[in-house]
Amino acid sequence: MRPRDLMILMLLLALGASVGIVLLANESHAIAAPSGPSTEAEPTEEPPPAPEPSILPALPAVADQDGGTPRGAVFSKSDEVDTTGWRDGIIRGDIQLAVSVLDRIKSMSVIVEELRGPPRPGQEYVPPFKKVIPVERGLGTPTFEIRRIPFSDHPFSVSVYSPGLNGGRRTVTVNAETPLHDDVVLSITPGAPFSILVRDQDANPYAGVDIRILPIGEPPGRQQHIGKTDNYGSVVFESVLAGDYRLVSNQQGIPLAEPVQISVQPGARRYGNKIQGQGYTLLVQRGVPLEIMVSSGGYGVADAKIKLQATDRTRLCLLEAETNYGGNVAFPHLTPGKWMVQVTKQNYQPWTRQLTIVDGQLPPRLEVGLSRLR
Repeated sequence: MRPRDLMILMLLLALGASVGIVLLANESHAIAAPSGPSTEAEPTEEPPPAPEPSILPALPAVADQDGGTPRGAVFSKSDEVDTTGWRDGIIRGDIQLAVSVLDRIKSMSVIVEELRGPPRPGQEYVPPFKKVIPVERGLGTPTFEIRRIPFSDHPFSVSVYSPGLNGGRRTVTVNAETPLHDDVVLSITPGAPFSILVRDQDANPYAGVDIRILPIGEPPGRQQHIGKTDNYGSVVFESVLAGDYRLVSNQQGIPLAEPVQISVQPGARRYGNKIQGQGYTLLVQRGVPLEIMVSSGGYGVADAKIKLQATDRTRLCLLEAETNYGGNVAFPHLTPGKWMVQVTKQNYQPWTRQLTIVDGQLPPRLEVGLSRLR
């Protein structure tokens, strides 16, 4: 073979090898390629967990231009708060509501009042700090917050007021050492049943007595209650708000006893599904007045001993008194029935007589003549 033909043959072989390599590469690439879409999902990043809600929202403390709480400070109930440099205080908290008052609440207000007494002689009068803020009722426990409370050497009263209901009260100190109170809990509760039992001196029920209880002092907004005792000598007022009252009793417009002051406590204790009641027993002397005149020889006998004992009842009922310088003595409330009257005086003969007292009928003046012993 000639050299030129040999060269042409070698070129043809080299070209064929190159074409084979290219075809083999294309076939390998086709086999490695995926036959369909991938079934694996792209990995996703899990969202961060939502923060748990706090009992009270974060409290932004913003001061006026003249100082106070540092501007821009934010803290929540559980935070440790740096109160350095504060010039006034903050009070906040929540209001607990009894289930029985939920449908009776018309409005709520929180009152902060400085408990400052009257000024001393020569001291300038400074009006006590007082601030009232309305409280909105929404979902959950109502909360409140009162800012700009001036530092004071006197305590502050924090109370909640809702018409016709009992409002709780707390006393706190707001000064440079304790400028922040964020744990104040107040409560609103219903009034409690209150009963008045009227008894006479023999512990018998006194029926038909007109009873009034009149509110005295704080808290304001309480109403008076009026009723009449039944055959058991009792009258019950279903819902009486806590506080002090004056109890007045009369019958047919005539006072039966001196007014007395009573205290009603918030109805905190419960008996079943009802609030446990409270009560007061009023002693009213029953009967008609009896006057006795003791004399001897036309002159009154002083210091004579008078004993009246009921003889128509099993329970001992004994009344004792002494005559005055004129020989007179009075028993203002003598109950109807039979009585034994005994009069004694040293150096005088004893005197005894049976006496009948009739209800609604005034007995005549009883005149007793004593004889001297010889």
